[in-house]
Amino acid sequence: MLCGLSRETPGEADDGPYCKGGKVAGGADVALACRRQSIPEEFRGVTMVELTKKEGSTLGLTISGGTDKDGKPRVSNLRPGGLAARSDLLNVGDYIRSVNGIHLTRLRHDEIITLLKNVGERVVLEVEYELPPPAPENNPGIVSKTVDVSLYKEGNSFGFVLRGGAHEDGHKSRPLVLTYVRPGGPADREGSLKVGDRLLSVDGILLHGASHATALATLRQCSHEALFQVEYDVAIPDTVAKASGPLIVEITKTPGSALGISLTTGSHRNKPVITIDRIKPASVVDRSGALHAGDRILSIDGTSTEHCSLLEATKLLASVSEKVRLEILPAPQSRWPLKPSEAVKVQRSEQPHRWDPCVPSCHSPRPGHCRTPTWATPASQDQSRSLFSSPFSSPTMNHAFPCTNPSTLPRGSQPMSPRTTMGRRRQRRREHKSSCKPWSLPSPLGCLCA
Repeated sequence: MLCGLSRETPGEADDGPYCKGGKVAGGADVALACRRQSIPEEFRGVTMVELTKKEGSTLGLTISGGTDKDGKPRVSNLRPGGLAARSDLLNVGDYIRSVNGIHLTRLRHDEIITLLKNVGERVVLEVEYELPPPAPENNPGIVSKTVDVSLYKEGNSFGFVLRGGAHEDGHKSRPLVLTYVRPGGPADREGSLKVGDRLLSVDGILLHGASHATALATLRQCSHEALFQVEYDVAIPDTVAKASGPLIVEITKTPGSALGISLTTGSHRNKPVITIDRIKPASVVDRSGALHAGDRILSIDGTSTEHCSLLEATKLLASVSEKVRLEILPAPQSRWPLKPSEAVKVQRSEQPHRWDPCVPSCHSPRPGHCRTPTWATPASQDQSRSLFSSPFSSPTMNHAFPCTNPSTLPRGSQPMSPRTTMGRRRQRRREHKSSCKPWSLPSPLGCLCA
């Protein structure tokens, strides 16, 4: 390794943004070579990166490419803990245009390595990179949220790579986007920021309309601790948006991270239940879009919470592995069907109604045996006379409330006249002979009172 730069070896894997291409006859990867020549102009950004290394130290990066190789010189690897990686100014896949003003266009791979070896302690790289996606259009189906995150600086960096910004060519203007969060860095340890988040302000300084260079200068001028305001998007799975009963939610979290939810106890029909109290903004649960405050937790990794105390449920949730499986009963609220996060999987729950208070005395194997699903009516509406359709019942059968007193049902006949005519008295006598007159309803519902 020379100056922290390793020569590329034959057949070396190159995992950059332009690494796909089909092999052609003769073994020449022409498509790959063509794509590596440069980033298309409309997606191309340029930045200056200054690195200062101590005498005898290395830059800690691997350069591939050259005139004798398959394309322009580019960063193919950043050594963890190295100077280049800790600067948070470079990404794997960035192209190197020049080193201290010397253009690399016509240099072979070994000449580039020699140049960087002898360039001195101060290294200025002109870097070409791929611009992040444009700002999202105004779409009622996209939910954008903001979060304030406090980070401590290590060296001159907060542990993330920032790209984009305003450009004199309006077509190249982009939001300031986090394109990489360095493992083990300040942002990664705090846990809220993710790749794709958009930086809005730093210590109250708005960055809307700021160029990439201006944004980097603002970050360098920050004190040891800085407050970042970041915008991120949340996608709600279609299954959750249309939920009418229990769901199974699988969420994958990074090792050592927290889900970001706190639990509380509630009551439903005088029975204690475990519900989600709060969700930490920008946490893995918040970003999943599958869970919301007020959702009832029915089970955690297959363990029912029916007889769990709040402490037991909290400990159970804290002990989950990298992938947690929750059975939930979504709280009624407005949700939009969006593109789901890759870290969450949602499916309809087919578990028995152990969340239904009438289950202990209800031994029928038929899922819709209990007359009124407990999730269909809030506690304040237990006495409502509305008829609800249960998703667990036959599609041709609706469940109605039982009739204990036919006089409480609505009558289709006209009110009794106060006049005591002979006809009225006969009508009253006929009604008196019947203790419970059947109430006629449409065919599938039948009679509420027998």
